Amino acid sequence: MKRLLIVAFLVAPAAIAAERAQPRVGNAWEPQPAREVGGVLGERLKLWREKRLPRVAADPSLLEPFEGGPGSHAWKASGDGRSGQGESPGSSPLWQGEHIGKWLHAASLAYEQTHDEKLLATLGASVRRLVAAQTENGYLGTYAPEKRFYAPPDADTWRSWDIWTQRYNLYGLLTYERFHPNPAVVRASIRIGDLLLDTYGPGKRDMTQIGTRHGMSSGTLLESMVLLYERTGERRFLEFARHIVRMSEDNPQFHLLSAMLAREDVSGPGDGKAYQLMAVLLGYGELYRSTGEAQWLKAAVNGWENIRAGHLYETGGPWSFAHVKVKNNECFAPPELFDPAHPVEVCSATTWVQLSLQLLRMTGEARYAAEAERAVLNQILAAQSPDGIAWTTHPAANTSSRRYVATVNCCASSGPRALEMFHSHLVGMAGDAVSIASYLPATIEVRARGLMIGIRGDYPFAGRANLTFDAAAPASFAVDFALPSGAKSLRVEVNGRAQKTERQASGFYRVRRLWSPAERIDVVFDFPITAYVHNGRGGKRWVAFMRGPVVLASETPFEFDGSQDPASMIDGDRIKGGPRLAPFYRVGNPEGPVVTYFEIR
Repeated sequence: MKRLLIVAFLVAPAAIAAERAQPRVGNAWEPQPAREVGGVLGERLKLWREKRLPRVAADPSLLEPFEGGPGSHAWKASGDGRSGQGESPGSSPLWQGEHIGKWLHAASLAYEQTHDEKLLATLGASVRRLVAAQTENGYLGTYAPEKRFYAPPDADTWRSWDIWTQRYNLYGLLTYERFHPNPAVVRASIRIGDLLLDTYGPGKRDMTQIGTRHGMSSGTLLESMVLLYERTGERRFLEFARHIVRMSEDNPQFHLLSAMLAREDVSGPGDGKAYQLMAVLLGYGELYRSTGEAQWLKAAVNGWENIRAGHLYETGGPWSFAHVKVKNNECFAPPELFDPAHPVEVCSATTWVQLSLQLLRMTGEARYAAEAERAVLNQILAAQSPDGIAWTTHPAANTSSRRYVATVNCCASSGPRALEMFHSHLVGMAGDAVSIASYLPATIEVRARGLMIGIRGDYPFAGRANLTFDAAAPASFAVDFALPSGAKSLRVEVNGRAQKTERQASGFYRVRRLWSPAERIDVVFDFPITAYVHNGRGGKRWVAFMRGPVVLASETPFEFDGSQDPASMIDGDRIKGGPRLAPFYRVGNPEGPVVTYFEIR
């Protein structure tokens, strides 16, 4: 059977009829391709692409568990079990099936910028091996036959990660196939979808009875099923996606859609498991794109707003805390339990970036771009070791060490995806306007305008960026400029002359004029050091500092007198009478302590 599948990979595209479904809702903000990325983001992309990407591609754990029979699925429970206590992976092989899908996602996006032929060959070989491992009935996983998601349920069914693996298989395969059309990949994806539908479709088994967190881990399949519908146009997959939501709503301990529509706190549904909850919100976003039904977008936006208001560090990372027995340290907790010692799962931070970018595309609102950038520049960069290989998994804002590890683990497989997704959302088109969402150094091609945009400067460390518009001739059009997180004002100058800006409903600032290729465009920000105070667990008060979108931290703690204005205690890059401050992602590297929040006594 495997040999037949390899042959199928060579069949011409006409051999399979798979018409893409037309979305009911188009992008309000259309990303434009980055031809070059520089600055700190470019440095970190290069580190991942040159150091970790090929290392993971060669790791046996990526594909051998699919090819060599049942993998190892030892469970290390550390609590009551059934709600998923003890989910943190470390180097456990339990999550081994997810890594190929995550790698294919990140590596496919990397190729679109680098056009590295060696990477393309590795991608193709990896996809061929994965598709060849699919069984007769469409199963593509790492579990023994009696433990697979379609097998009769047993006492261990609740803690299976088999459906989770199918989610990431579909994600990786469909991402690769979007850029490199291939009928065998589409066929393999359809067979995965049909096996899931045959097992958990209407009148069949309840999918929320398999997988941790009352089935929410398995419920993350939602987004992948909508993506499969969007790729194939096969309506049964869209209807199955709707059925997945119905199953989750029938489970009173999951019920995420109704909870978000009612603006409940995210710490409730599915035990508030942060990573999985945001992944389900991504599914709602795709349902909105495919159906145009407003409830899906409303639920995703309400969830995003709730997380933004009460569950983020200044670093943009979603903090979590096991505040009751049935939860673990990867679950959202009520906002009043804030504490800088709580961890941020890197998988959660990545999914927060992904959700923010999805909402940017669907709504065109600047606030989503600002949050994605804040999380990448602080939380994601800090999670990546300066050696380009290791990643941390659960860093806290205040920690004795980030504890970078070089193993293949879920967070190290997620973090690079955030870097790759974000770099393609620096500039977009919003209707007929060119939209600048970030001022990180880059060269961006805007095909609709026949324009190449160059962004130069030391952003985000300096409050100024220089832009050039390289076009064949002068042209009149609108340009929208984002106000970065932490910036107090924005000024646009052309050849040294200030331009009138008009704030749009989207939150961007618009300049409409005749643009000439020879002009120098400067965007200038006010980046004061700003203090952010939090009341937290145990009645403690904490303060953090930001300069523009960059969080400042130290290796040394300091206590503020409650009668003082913390902001007045900052002198340049130092706390008066206290430690020096530096960008959060640089502090503590590679092994030192990190202090982001300072206690107010």
